[in-house]
Amino acid sequence: MEPTGDSTHHDGRGEPGGLVGEFSRSVLPGYRAEPSCDPGRSRVFPAPVPAELRALGSDVRAAGWPVRLAFRSSRTARLDALCRWQTLRALAYVHLLAARTGDERLPADLRVVPDPEAAGDPGLPELLERLEQAAAGLPADLLDAVVCDSGGLLAGHRFAASVLAAGLTADSRPGDPDEAVSRAVVLTSYWYEVPGLRGALALAWSANLFVRSWLGWSQRFVYGDPAGGIGITSDPRPPRPAASALPAWAAPLLDRIEQGPGAASRPGPTSS
Repeated sequence: MEPTGDSTHHDGRGEPGGLVGEFSRSVLPGYRAEPSCDPGRSRVFPAPVPAELRALGSDVRAAGWPVRLAFRSSRTARLDALCRWQTLRALAYVHLLAARTGDERLPADLRVVPDPEAAGDPGLPELLERLEQAAAGLPADLLDAVVCDSGGLLAGHRFAASVLAAGLTADSRPGDPDEAVSRAVVLTSYWYEVPGLRGALALAWSANLFVRSWLGWSQRFVYGDPAGGIGITSDPRPPRPAASALPAWAAPLLDRIEQGPGAASRPGPTSS
């Protein structure tokens, strides 16, 4: 069987194998999609995930979220950069889950844990460029699902701050209860006190949630759902937030969504 090349309907199971080299030889991608009741959107059904790739799942969701509040512009800019890094990192991992291929440096890039103090690392811009290339190369239906889920928090959800802080804190794998509490309080405070950061925080939360949902589904179901076939995406989805509600760095992701399912992905190089 040959790949269909259609990013909106994949029904292959993928082959287990080495982390990237083997994935590039998979016959079909790692998910399938079916039409949703929302016009122009799809329900996503992940395939089983090879063990080597699944092992990255917990690491990919962990980030060094701050444990102390600071409202100086330099600190809020650093948190925005941290949100960008974590969002692109999670989406680049989804690229591997979906396509089973990518830049050979990507698994190593995914293991680098975002941390506010790493913002000045001279190698960071190149790493972020590779992550963004993988993220923006995702099929539009997957990116749209992540962006729309972020809209659920941005649409005035009364528990948005608590939901976001709990999710990102749990994914960060805090070292002890005090660190967990500090991280959750700080993230909640930024949500309320710096509204301009909400779009960035919501995207990081949504990208992590999508990874968690993908891995959970693929472990329990194989292209079938005894609960009724809803897949891992909300159906109907929350409305997509306006571009003005999202950070400027989300523009390439929104552009990819606007291109639609027929637009070709932009694969990165397969060797260093």
